[in-house]
Amino acid sequence: MDTLLNKGVMNMSRGKSFFLGMLVGGAIGSAVVLLTSPSSGKELRDRIQLNRQKLDDLLNELKTEGSHLKEQITNTAKESIEIVKEVTSDLNKSIQVWKKDIDPHKQAIQQELKEIEAKIKELEESISSK
Repeated sequence: MDTLLNKGVMNMSRGKSFFLGMLVGGAIGSAVVLLTSPSSGKELRDRIQLNRQKLDDLLNELKTEGSHLKEQITNTAKESIEIVKEVTSDLNKSIQVWKKDIDPHKQAIQQELKEIEAKIKELEESISSK
């Protein structure tokens, strides 16, 4: 159960790192393209404003996706706990039923063993007296 949660957290961490890398790479790439391409000051400002808006949108989307991912991990962990509890309860019930089912057979086998031991003892006595 802890492993499932740890995997979810690790995957979320990897996802954040990946998106952060994309974000930083995109920002650097945008800045390089803007600064190296020939354009007028107004065009440059307009493109910077447009790219800043795209960057803000991307950040908001990443934030939303991160929140959804966190919620999914939390829900999955809660569901897993409930499932493990149910399975454990079912297994305990099955073991108790099995124990009750074998008890009469166990007693019969023990009785048969006592009878066999008694017969072996009789045979030993009859052999030793001959």
